[in-house]
Amino acid sequence: MFDLIAQTFNASLIAVTQLFLSSVISSNPWFETLELEYSGIKHEIVCDTKLANSFTETLDAVLLSGENITLHFKFELFAAGDATPLQTKEVVNGFRFDKEAEVFYLVNSESREIERFFTVEAAKDTYITVTQLVIVNTEGLSGDSEYFVRVTAFLDPIKLDDMGESVNLMLRWASVKPTIVSEKFKLEARAT
Repeated sequence: MFDLIAQTFNASLIAVTQLFLSSVISSNPWFETLELEYSGIKHEIVCDTKLANSFTETLDAVLLSGENITLHFKFELFAAGDATPLQTKEVVNGFRFDKEAEVFYLVNSESREIERFFTVEAAKDTYITVTQLVIVNTEGLSGDSEYFVRVTAFLDPIKLDDMGESVNLMLRWASVKPTIVSEKFKLEARAT
């Protein structure tokens, strides 16, 4: 008897999970901007970037679930003609909605500061944006070589309380990691 109840429950859970996943409306996010600044004095490259077309009703519902939702930004510096990155940096933006307080919390793995927002629009805008992030240390790089930066974003899967299995949030992004590649550039000559 117990086995029959367990099988029925498992079949119901699988049906609900498939129904949830089949009703997913996906978007095709892309990077709206990629701005790089080089500082020869500080020996660094600073980046500003922002995703566009990132949200759908289903992803908004997940954001409002109260679970921690993490968005990764991966920055890679390449020498022109080389397939292996010279430097890599990854930053994670965390998003959580407190249903009781009706407050949105964001945390960035770089600054580790917790920001509070009272509207979902402001929270989402900050969530998909990276500003004034040092992504590359240029000491030891040649001023004669050409370089480029590639930025990729992706969402971690989450486990919702009412579902037994993890939910792949990348399905909301048509399972594609948005990517942008900068134009090739040379580092400015250093002052002697």
